[in-house]
Order: sequence, then structure tokens, then C-alpha cells
Amino acid sequence: MPARLALLLASALAAASATAQTGAVTGLFNTGVDATGAPLAGYAADPHYAIVGNAVFSTAYASRLGDGSPIDTSAWVPDTAVSSWINPVIGTGFSDQPGVTDALRYETHFQVQAGFEAQIQLQGRWAADDGGLRIWLNGVPVAAVPVAQADTWHSFSIASGFVAGDNVLAFDTLSTQSPTGLRVEVAAVPEPGSVALMLGGGLLLTLRLRRRA
Repeated sequence: MPARLALLLASALAAASATAQTGAVTGLFNTGVDATGAPLAGYAADPHYAIVGNAVFSTAYASRLGDGSPIDTSAWVPDTAVSSWINPVIGTGFSDQPGVTDALRYETHFQVQAGFEAQIQLQGRWAADDGGLRIWLNGVPVAAVPVAQADTWHSFSIASGFVAGDNVLAFDTLSTQSPTGLRVEVAAVPEPGSVALMLGGGLLLTLRLRRRA
């Protein structure tokens, strides 16, 4: 393929992919980051994730290396440049109240552009202390999600269940004693069928350009 045609095809595919990832899905963030995606300072309130349905906790607070155990002791997966741990209190320790503080649900909202509900999927990874039990999308449990632990990442994928407009992604954690926390890194990507359509469109574009050449 001539260099000029290859460049045009690559540009077309990159533009289509960028549209599928960012134009169709907005407001999706990792845990413990600000509006630009940069990690929050330790103990800052997370603006995108909240604890719901709990009589004691509602705000999720970021924790980072230097904030003490268990992050500093490597019991939790370490910091990255794109996410932080979030916890139900400022700091990681709190007084346990069986039946109240042991099971927590963290929610975040994101938006899907109408017409793209079947053309996207979420790819991510999560960790939780003591454990992450399940992930929910719009009130429906996501199938085949591995139970998450605190010291290693566990990957997940969500390929269906999206709706136009507001979508709710929720994470259930369970901890029999403090500390407890959640870590999520997630991104929207084109659904495989959409990638195939983009590739087909790109090949058609290449053929047309070749004929013109």
C-alpha cells in the first residue's frame, strides 16, 4: 500500500476509534482522580464516586502512598499515575459496626450518547479490601466478574447493558474489619463489532483512494 494511502487509512481509523471512546462515552473516571484525570491529594473527597445506601458513610475519600498503612506496607496495590484508592473515611481506619460498615456500595455515573449503546464496552481492573464481591451496571449484576482482593488487580469487561443518557456503575465491597477501600481503573472502548465496521470502512476508503490514484 502506498505510504500516502496507509497514512490516510490510519488517520481515518484513529479518528473513528477516538470518537467511539470519547465522544460516545463521557463522565467515566477512575477512582481517586480529579476532573482532569489526575490523582487527588490524599484524603480529598472523590468527586465522581460516592457510597450509597449506607446509614454511616456517603463520601469516598482518596488515599495515596504516604497516608499510612495499608498502602505504605504494600498490602494494597500501589499508586499509579491514573488512579488512587478510595475509602469511606479520612484515613483508612474506622470503628467497625457489623451490618452497617462491613458491606459498602460505591457508585459512579457516566453518560452514553444515544445510538452508541451497542457499540461500546468497558474494560477495566479493580481491587478491594477485604474483597470486591460484584459489579453492577444500571442495577444489573455484571456476569463473570472475578472477586477482587487488595494486593493484586483483577480484570473485568462489560459488553452490554448500556442505555442512552445516564448510566450507573456500582461496586460492592465487603470488609469484616477496617481498613477497607476500593480501587478502579476503567475505560470505554469500541465494541469488537464496531471495530470490524471501522476496519471495513477503512478498507473501502483505501480501495476508493487507490482507484483515484
